[in-house]
Amino acid sequence: MNREIKILMHTHWDREWYFTKDETQVLLRNHMFQVIEFLEENEDIIYILDGQSVMLDDFIEFAPKWKTRVENLVKRGALRVGPWYTQTDLLLVHGESIIRNLYYGMKKALEYGDVMKVGYAPDTFGHSSQMPQIYKQFGIESSFFWRGFSELKAKKSDFIWKGIDGSTIFGINLATGYQGAKYLESDIDELKVRMDKILKVLDNYSATSQRLIMNGHDQMPIQKNIHEIMNKLKTLYPNDSVEITDFESYVDGLRDKNLELVEGELVHSKHARIHRTINSTRMDIKLLNTELEYKIYNILEPLAIMGTELKIDYPHEIFEKCLKTLFGTHAHDSIGGCNSDSVNQDIKQRLLQVKEIVDTQIELYMRLISLAGKNSNENIITMYNCLPYKREKERVELEFITRTSDFKIFLDNKEVDYLLLEQEITDAGLIDRQVAARLLDIKVFKSRVSFVVDSIDGLEVKYLTYKEGENYALLNKITKENSIENSLYKLEIKDNKLNLFNKTTGEYLEDVFYIETSGDGGDSYDYSPPYTDIVFNSKNSTIKNIKALKGKDEEILFYTLEFNLPKNQNSRDNNKIDTTVEFLVEISLNTSELVNVKIKHKNSVEDTRFRAVLNTQIKTDRVESDSHLCVVNKPVFFEKELSIWKEDKWAEKPVSIETFNSYVSLKEEKKEGTFFAYGLKEYEVVDGNIYITLFRTFSHLGKRELINRPGRPSGIEIPTPDNQLKDIEFNFNLAFSFIRKEKNNSQRAKEFLTPVLAYQLKEFNRFNLNSPSTLKKIDKKYNLELGNCVVSAINMSEDDKYIFVRIFNPSSEIETLKFDRTVYLSSMFQEKLEKLETYSIKSQEILNLLIEK
Repeated sequence: MNREIKILMHTHWDREWYFTKDETQVLLRNHMFQVIEFLEENEDIIYILDGQSVMLDDFIEFAPKWKTRVENLVKRGALRVGPWYTQTDLLLVHGESIIRNLYYGMKKALEYGDVMKVGYAPDTFGHSSQMPQIYKQFGIESSFFWRGFSELKAKKSDFIWKGIDGSTIFGINLATGYQGAKYLESDIDELKVRMDKILKVLDNYSATSQRLIMNGHDQMPIQKNIHEIMNKLKTLYPNDSVEITDFESYVDGLRDKNLELVEGELVHSKHARIHRTINSTRMDIKLLNTELEYKIYNILEPLAIMGTELKIDYPHEIFEKCLKTLFGTHAHDSIGGCNSDSVNQDIKQRLLQVKEIVDTQIELYMRLISLAGKNSNENIITMYNCLPYKREKERVELEFITRTSDFKIFLDNKEVDYLLLEQEITDAGLIDRQVAARLLDIKVFKSRVSFVVDSIDGLEVKYLTYKEGENYALLNKITKENSIENSLYKLEIKDNKLNLFNKTTGEYLEDVFYIETSGDGGDSYDYSPPYTDIVFNSKNSTIKNIKALKGKDEEILFYTLEFNLPKNQNSRDNNKIDTTVEFLVEISLNTSELVNVKIKHKNSVEDTRFRAVLNTQIKTDRVESDSHLCVVNKPVFFEKELSIWKEDKWAEKPVSIETFNSYVSLKEEKKEGTFFAYGLKEYEVVDGNIYITLFRTFSHLGKRELINRPGRPSGIEIPTPDNQLKDIEFNFNLAFSFIRKEKNNSQRAKEFLTPVLAYQLKEFNRFNLNSPSTLKKIDKKYNLELGNCVVSAINMSEDDKYIFVRIFNPSSEIETLKFDRTVYLSSMFQEKLEKLETYSIKSQEILNLLIEK
């Protein structure tokens, strides 16, 4: 056999896991000293820096004098860096985060001289079906990975991977793992035993004569005796060639070969665990991360565009800082939450720091825009559409601070009918330190109101005014009714259940929405049912404290959902019900076809999983959900995988619990039930019920012999009491619909996640500001005709000359777009390509545009 033994030298660098990023940064400094010196002394060696450019930033921060030496090695191809900024998860985080991660990773690598254009994701827990297109739009034509492959996908580990839009790249599964040839033995007999095992696997799976020998491991030092090892390999395998290689050279060896075609996601768990239910681990961290992604991509970037109309500087540097900090928490272990408690605490704190920056920047833009458009003694409210097209009949929510409890709001000199959702009295000195410093005793009313705006154009700022009244008492219009309705639905609580009457179809859905709870015997990697379990649902809960609030355009139902539960697994084992938990539920109907659901809950139980359930009564074997800038259709139940996993000895059970981005939908010919969620990422469909996991609690980082994952523990078996989420307060934001509208579900999800915003220019503030230098009301609008397409991002190009827009087509049909302004096709790097008057965007295609400002 004339094999080509190709040794790839690398290190896999988890920045944090059961150790902190600060520990690894110290170790990286020492590691890089040795790597640099070895590469300078051995010009035939190529070393892969784990595909993530953040290692350059981490190293140079602690060793700035070494930067020139690193640049020299990168430029001559000895040290291969990028394309990622960090080794990101490829299922859980936002599609924009994946794209920006590549953008900043390649940009950083190019600062040092060159970038490795390989989609290297060695340890990621699965790969979405949109990755081939994303890679290809960055000029990357291959992906090397370990987890997610099985023979149900292909017989060989070298294949053509076809993405959901039809884009194709080379897919290379690391059949012996990224760590298969770590620490190769110096003793020739031991080396032969080791290499024979490796080559036996590669002989079976490799599609060509190439054999990729992955010489590296987690934080593994460079193997300095590699030349000695190579000489012994040449002796052991005289008919084979032996060389140090890189990924690109391996891909070159595949180009003219007839390879199998693989389509769709790579999420099989035969050869390596992919931890499908890690989606619901440490939901406090995951929800916080998603909040920041949505605030940056859906709100702050469009707001900053509006601010440029007042010559307010567009904060590229702030976005880069915030995003790179986010990316530092997006590694599979980090965002997965499968870490020690101390690491999770550090991750959460870093996210909270980003939240302070993002929230302050959002408030700053709204306040500056309001100040610029304010007339002399006018009480002003500004309203913002952060999408680049016109929206109609949109619900707007606003926080008010006033000296009186009653007030009137005006738009175009017409009084706005609003609904008072909440109101409390607070001390103005707690808001504005100048009040406290002057020893003033000023009580103000803090209110939350909502109203419906008839229409608002794309990226438009609308200006409203308000007048305070005479009432100095708290207002309360809540009644004890048990039902609400609009033109589409009637919701009522009857016989301890929430029921829905669909006025469009005449269908009555009993027990349409509820919460289910059960035990959790798993660990930070996987939910697994406990050996002794009790499941609770609407039959075991009590609905109480029912109230209603009704206005002209919106009606809201409030109630408390109460469960009597086992407080931990020990109680469950003993069939003991020894604690009570409550969920505060707020369900609203307005002019939209969505039923909006908000849930507040403070956790007090251990070893438990909670799920929100939508009872659609739609029986289907297919489910539609959104993924990264695309829509996917999957089976409800993975029949083939589940029928063979035990016999074939898969690494873990291929459970039919799936990842989604923001919505899950079941459809029949004339019926549709769709569940929308803000930040929740895990669903399961059983008998027409859509289950979305709210959160889960458990005791250890890793456990052995789980029902769904037999054998060794994943990670290490250390207690992680923080994973019980004791006293964590959750605010869940959901919606559901049983009405089909002209807009597709991806568009509806985008608008659900991007509400029209409103801001009151307040009398009392934490900080004082001068007005912008340009004083005027913003009158610029951007109404793009996007048809069925969905906006993924809208921001300023780095040269501040263009508005950059990224859209995708989630429909199954080609969409022809016509542009009535100057528009250019753009690359992922915001490079201006040809001018466009029309563009036919195919199904699931991602399109990047530059629009003249």
